[in-house]
Amino acid sequence: MNAISPGEKLALNANLVLRVRYAPVKQPFVQPQTPASTTLAAAKALALTHFGLTEGAVDGGTKTYEISVDETVQTNLSLTLGELATHGRQIELLLIEQFQQG
Repeated sequence: MNAISPGEKLALNANLVLRVRYAPVKQPFVQPQTPASTTLAAAKALALTHFGLTEGAVDGGTKTYEISVDETVQTNLSLTLGELATHGRQIELLLIEQFQQG
């Protein structure tokens, strides 16, 4: 019998608690009934909307936002929250603002 990692076990469950922190805002975005099949791209979009943020050209540069999970910036936004959750039925993401001039 093959062992199932914590992320795989959670992916089989319907929902988890999504919490997204964004440093300039004291209160995190919390969505208690988030499907474990939600991708990081979709979670990022939810957080951007909640915090009233947009990516793109601004003030002579470009503003983008990255997602960090357990202090690791995620580049594969097609991963699901269920695959990344390591703390039971919840996951905490950090939204990081990046500004590039030029």
